[in-house]
Amino acid sequence: MAKLIKTSILHTDEALLGRLQMNDESALAELYDRYWDSAYLAAYNVLRDKKLCEDVVQEVFMDIWNRRKKIKVKSTFKTYFFSCVRYQVFAQIRKKEKTVRTELFEGLDHRIHHNCPESEYLYQELVEKINRTVAHLPKKCREVYILSRNEHLSHAEISVRLHISTKTVENHMTKALKILRNSVGSLLLAIILMVS
Repeated sequence: MAKLIKTSILHTDEALLGRLQMNDESALAELYDRYWDSAYLAAYNVLRDKKLCEDVVQEVFMDIWNRRKKIKVKSTFKTYFFSCVRYQVFAQIRKKEKTVRTELFEGLDHRIHHNCPESEYLYQELVEKINRTVAHLPKKCREVYILSRNEHLSHAEISVRLHISTKTVENHMTKALKILRNSVGSLLLAIILMVS
């Protein structure tokens, strides 16, 4: 029984990561066997391309091996690993420049979990791109967007404050969201994939 417990302790994710950091290739093989299928399925559920998903998963494992000495896991290896998978999936999506629906913008900062440095970097990149895009909106469109998103005013409240009709407020919001969607759509999708 003691030998069984000792053997299972040597094969926890954390133990395998420790062995990996000491250049133990068999630890990488064990992690590969443990996570390849689920990583592939996670990638395939988004990308729907078998070859591309195989490449994504392979890239993650190669990156883990290449950066094995520098890896710092803040929670669990599994969480770190799947954050890296999501990052690679995101990288593929960015290449394709897909667009996403604007509902994904709502409450994004409350859903972000910085499980790996890549997700924190991408989140900051998204925030900067949104801010730049909003700054370049037409003046009235920008005012409406800021009152809606930053001050959380309803369309009726905005129309009273700016002395414009509710329909005009709706038109400005539609225009602002369309511009934002076109500007940051694929970047946003990747962030959502990282936090889901």
